[in-house]
Amino acid sequence: MVTDLNNMAQVEFDNLMAEIKKERPNLFQFIADFVDRKVSTEEMEDFLKMEQSDQVDYIKSYQARV
Repeated sequence: MVTDLNNMAQVEFDNLMAEIKKERPNLFQFIADFVDRKVSTEEMEDFLKMEQSDQVDYIKSYQARV
């Protein structure tokens, strides 16, 4: 499933984020930490440069930041 975030209503976005939070809590935490600026833009760029299997491993082991 491909989701077009640019053309999504707020309620659809909220539902998508709720689904991610429930089904993939580490991914949700990573996104939340990025939005809260606990993950830097540089760290995000490094993450996006990783191979997909490395991204999966990174997210699986991700811990919330304080």
